[in-house]
Amino acid sequence: MIDNGVQPKPPKIGDVFFLQSQGSGNVQSGWRPSVVFQNNTGNAHSPNLVVLPLTTRLKKREMPTHVFIPASGSGLARDSAVLCENPVCIPKGRLGRYLTHLPDAYMGQIARAHLLATSAIALLDLESPGEIWRQANRLNTAW
Repeated sequence: MIDNGVQPKPPKIGDVFFLQSQGSGNVQSGWRPSVVFQNNTGNAHSPNLVVLPLTTRLKKREMPTHVFIPASGSGLARDSAVLCENPVCIPKGRLGRYLTHLPDAYMGQIARAHLLATSAIALLDLESPGEIWRQANRLNTAW
């Protein structure tokens, strides 16, 4: 983030920023939009963030781990897809310009696609998701 002497507000889950990606393997390099996908308590206290990259290459829209975000009404310049199977942990210093905050409806789709990408939810008993949901809400509303 650019240091202008003012303490910036911590990024929030759902914020979209440009970030500098070094790229390796299948990860593209350069400045790319990414959505913050970490709880707000972690965003406030950790030097790192978990983000999900966006792409404007919309060839695989039918994949259950991709979420289509139209430019109209989202604050994005172009129609994009969130690649929920590719979370990246980055230092906050790699954040560039703030672009927008995605509406809750899109964030719900992203959360669902990310759960499918990891399949971690399949490891839980049926009672666990409710308690995890309550705990996650506490982590996001603390800040």
